[in-house]
Amino acid sequence: MSARRGAARPAGFTLLEVMLGLALLGLALTVLIKSAAGSIFSAQQAHMMGVVTDLARGKMYDIEETLLKDGFSDTEQHEDDKTFEEEGWPSIKYSYKIEEVELPGWEQLQALSKSHAEHAGSGSAGSAGSAGSDEATGGFQDSALGGMLSQFGGFGGGDGGKAGSGGDIDSAVGDSFVQGQYTMFQQILKVSIRKVSLTVTWQVMGSDRDMKVVAFFTDAAAMDKVISGMGSTELPDAGSGSGGKPSTGGTGSGSGSGKVK
Repeated sequence: MSARRGAARPAGFTLLEVMLGLALLGLALTVLIKSAAGSIFSAQQAHMMGVVTDLARGKMYDIEETLLKDGFSDTEQHEDDKTFEEEGWPSIKYSYKIEEVELPGWEQLQALSKSHAEHAGSGSAGSAGSAGSDEATGGFQDSALGGMLSQFGGFGGGDGGKAGSGGDIDSAVGDSFVQGQYTMFQQILKVSIRKVSLTVTWQVMGSDRDMKVVAFFTDAAAMDKVISGMGSTELPDAGSGSGGKPSTGGTGSGSGSGKVK
């Protein structure tokens, strides 16, 4: 009887069973903690996105008010590494840049149009050649400006390149007309429109985040001044603008897009 009792297996778990149970428990806790951390990060990110959007909108309003009060400057304006401390968010930083809106020069447009004409003549044999033409001209022929130049037969397009043909006169007239209209439009944009790029940076649980917003503000008074003086006076030099005079009749319009990394 005593021998049988000594050989009986004691009740309980072995060390191997305990270690296996602890391993499974640790794996389950790891998955649970990771899921909870992801939920907390998403909630914090959504909260900060709302805060940053409101701060960026308010800062754009402040910049617009300053531009309409002081007038557009001919030089680029910018501020870097500023904080929203006055708004109660010293950890959120922003930088902005105000710059003129300029179209490409007339000579550059001539080069693009000529390059398109050359590639269109050599790349019409197959689709591969057409794709190469699009890449070489940067899609210029598909743009609104490229289509307008093609309609007027400018820059040697159509029959304008044949010597002694009536297309030469039509091409010259079209070039002159388009150049005059383009120069006027270029000057209007340069004087009456400013591009504002605002970049906001912040952190979410130690992870860096940023958002960039771009808006375009207009000065109607400067635009009217340029348009009204086109017929009686020569165009100002390329470096002239509204000269920093207050624009009492200015109105601001902006369209922004943000991207979070």
